[in-house]
Amino acid sequence: MTKLLRELITIPERVHRGDFVLRLTEGVDPAHAAATLKDYVVTEQLVSCFDRSLDLIRNAIESRTSKAAYLHGSFGSGKSHFMAVLHLLLQGNAHARGIPELASAVARHDPWLQKRRCLLVPYHMIGARSMEAAVLGGYVEHVRKHHAGAPTPAVYVAESLFA
Repeated sequence: MTKLLRELITIPERVHRGDFVLRLTEGVDPAHAAATLKDYVVTEQLVSCFDRSLDLIRNAIESRTSKAAYLHGSFGSGKSHFMAVLHLLLQGNAHARGIPELASAVARHDPWLQKRRCLLVPYHMIGARSMEAAVLGGYVEHVRKHHAGAPTPAVYVAESLFA
């Protein structure tokens, strides 16, 4: 029996630029985590990227030094989705840890992941007034929302000092 393509998959009549963008702040929210992971495809290259990312984080924690990495790719290439899955792995999300393709990376990093709790502060730059507003403002907002009893982080506006 011959089937039409529209009978096999849903093809939207209209597609807008933001339709396939995952906002990190929403993708890691417990209410959306299952949807974030549902259609995520882990390639061999991504397994290596997750393993290297977890190595970098472990090294920073164990050496008690700051480390940085740069994640780049064209619009829609999956940068936010990668970061959301990494965030969920660091949170200990059972569904993220259960992705079969990531089993080797999870097993390799499990000894230190089980001993650590990370303060994970998701933010995105869409609509941000500045880098500082997104990063520092996102940090303050995250602490207020998820750690209500904690003091507000001491983040100050210093632009007037340089004016």
